[in-house]
Amino acid sequence: MSQKLGTIQETDIKRNRIEYTCENGTARITVLSPKIVRVQVTQDESYREEQSVAVLDREQNASLDLSVKNGVSVVSGDEFTLTVSLDDGIFRVKDRDGSLITETSTGFGLTWQDAGFTCSMKSAGEEYFYGLGEKTNGLDKSGLHYEMWNNDNPHYDSQTDPLYQSVPFFITLRDGIAHGVFLDNTFRTQFDFKQERDDIYSFGAPGGPIDYYLILGPSIVEVLEGYTWLTGRPYFMPRWALGHHWSRWDLYESQEEILAVAKRFRQHKIPCDTITLDIGYMDEFRIFTWNPEIFPNPREFVETLKGLDYHVMTIIDPGVKLEEGYDLYDEGCEHDFFLKNEDGSEYIGLVWPGRTVFPDFAREEVRGWFGSQYEGFMESGVSNASWLDMNEPSHCMYPGMRDEYSMDDVVDYRGRPWEPRMRNRYALDMMRAVFDGLKSVFPDERPFILTRAGYAGYQRYAASWTGDNHSSWEHLALSIPMLLNLGLSGIPFCGGDIGGFSDDVTEELLIRWYQLGSLYPFSRNHTRIHTARQEPWELGEDAIAYARKYISFRYRFLRYLYSLAKEANDTGLPIMRPLVLEFQGDPTTYAIDDQFMIGPSMMAAPVLEQNAESRSVYFPPGTWFSYWTGERIKGGQRITVPAPLDTMPVYFKGGSVVPTGDVVQTTDKDQGALRILVYPEGVGHIDLYEDDGISEDGPCAVTTITSSCGTDTLSAAISERQGDWTPPSRDLIVEFRAITEEPLSLEIDGMSVPIRLVSADGDEDIVPLSAAYNPETNTLEIALEDNGSAHKISVLK
Repeated sequence: MSQKLGTIQETDIKRNRIEYTCENGTARITVLSPKIVRVQVTQDESYREEQSVAVLDREQNASLDLSVKNGVSVVSGDEFTLTVSLDDGIFRVKDRDGSLITETSTGFGLTWQDAGFTCSMKSAGEEYFYGLGEKTNGLDKSGLHYEMWNNDNPHYDSQTDPLYQSVPFFITLRDGIAHGVFLDNTFRTQFDFKQERDDIYSFGAPGGPIDYYLILGPSIVEVLEGYTWLTGRPYFMPRWALGHHWSRWDLYESQEEILAVAKRFRQHKIPCDTITLDIGYMDEFRIFTWNPEIFPNPREFVETLKGLDYHVMTIIDPGVKLEEGYDLYDEGCEHDFFLKNEDGSEYIGLVWPGRTVFPDFAREEVRGWFGSQYEGFMESGVSNASWLDMNEPSHCMYPGMRDEYSMDDVVDYRGRPWEPRMRNRYALDMMRAVFDGLKSVFPDERPFILTRAGYAGYQRYAASWTGDNHSSWEHLALSIPMLLNLGLSGIPFCGGDIGGFSDDVTEELLIRWYQLGSLYPFSRNHTRIHTARQEPWELGEDAIAYARKYISFRYRFLRYLYSLAKEANDTGLPIMRPLVLEFQGDPTTYAIDDQFMIGPSMMAAPVLEQNAESRSVYFPPGTWFSYWTGERIKGGQRITVPAPLDTMPVYFKGGSVVPTGDVVQTTDKDQGALRILVYPEGVGHIDLYEDDGISEDGPCAVTTITSSCGTDTLSAAISERQGDWTPPSRDLIVEFRAITEEPLSLEIDGMSVPIRLVSADGDEDIVPLSAAYNPETNTLEIALEDNGSAHKISVLK
């Protein structure tokens, strides 16, 4: 039987909140910041049974006016006005300009059904919905229904739901105005984006707290900044995590197979930073062990890979093999650290080791114990990193036996049914254990954690990938909206397995996937046992050449990617962005999910169809330039562009300033000259961030680079370098691109400098405070001294 809050009988105003006593419960509205409002409802004495694992202890002083007038409670702030009608409980929020942001139905839009609840919001006209973390289907979720329930689903397609992760946060965009909603509830939450009714969207759960946050924009950028302020900024990964990674799940006969792959990458000059070991390295799938037959001396093996300039990363699952005499199992049993059934017995699952038990990561002492295992394991010399898999948790690998191994009888540390409230947070609690464990071993370094499952807030600890994808054109295309929505959920460091994890990849598909994957924030070629090898040299000369071309392309832009990673850490903004984030004023971009931006400047339009040699590309307002040809394209139109097998269309927005470097084989190598690309016809800005790539609180430096380029003049400015990091000695070159006529004059720091004409095949070096124009490549190169001083450049065309 359904029930509503009923009539509001009393209001109580305290500092930054109003509490409403109703016939059938109590509602509380708390203003946490000028743009974040918390809504809680309860029928009991408390609003939550326990503290949130997602939300940090956040509260700012907001300038507020709280009052009750004429039957309406009013909360007025600098950015919004919030009203609640006392007669019907309709809850409305308007922005400072008076535009309606959101409005509930009566009784705060809340309906109870048994132990569950639904919150309903009115929706008028066309509305777009983004976020919810790792979800299938397109970028825009309108007209669809989703639920949050972490589970291992290796056979997903474009319609499958739920998947591995639960991030109950979404962004809605209507009439060009965005706001976010975060339902902080670890139960099996559900979201209906106008599927059931075209005038209502709703969210709810079968249990748990009614506790949600409204995060105001009006821009998507501001919503993301607010959400990640609330749940934590994304962790700043070490620079090597931005490199190219290789992995394959296989039953190796010897470690020489892995070493041979590592050597082939170097032989073919395909940049690669990390060799990642899947479960085959373990001794009979016992976590924190090595198979002695394949790796007789793990440290020697790891040191050999380090000698080839690789980082070495290993997988760790949560499941512990049930085996007396296995130290980890014996210790966990002794201290009562594993999940238990209601009758007090250990819950036993069936995964890689066979009969398996699972640590109860919600308990602090269990997290400390599990994290402490890394101290001994790291003696093998592996990198300060951990790949967390099967952590939904995947408790039974065999679909036909899942009823037999059901977790229905498992209880949490307080004796309550475990699965409804704890499943979705299990991976986040495991991450907390692993993060603290790695930090205890490497206190001054930034660890790299990669996770398959997660709950809201996990961006504080880990990166993510899209799980067990398939070697298919459908999954190639599907990866884009999945990663874009992860980015719009505060999770900027994410990727999909290049080439696909399951099934056999073709040469054409691998080439196209390397093109797209070269711009994934997390870029890894990974596949499974019993599939065709998908290292580029296994598929042909074209695969080698084009993998080299596009991974080299990624490494050329490492300085740009690393600066964007720091921006993500500072603000919550994604690295890989939907067009709507950068062009919110252009409704044509709202549902585009086969193109994307990397930061504010680069737009990629990968080929997603077999045998295609061209594709349609939408160019948002402004001027755009092809990276490969320099072709100028006027924005605000859709055109078909050539895209032969060796080409992924890549464009830069007019005015862009983009720091680049030389192509290196690993991110630890010196990238040589700092080359700043500047495109005409627009304005640009980038904060170039630099440090040693690994230290937690080491020296760092920020250099702000801007441009303002019109039809007759080109201007660029480089600020004084701020901070205590000094880069290696290097050249500093500003390269104006797409300059189709010889410039008339040049000033550097107020001093006139002559411009030399050079040819494309010339080998003349330019020295500081000199310039050269090449009419064949349409580039103007200006050399400056990289001594940390500010510079200003003005070019008259």
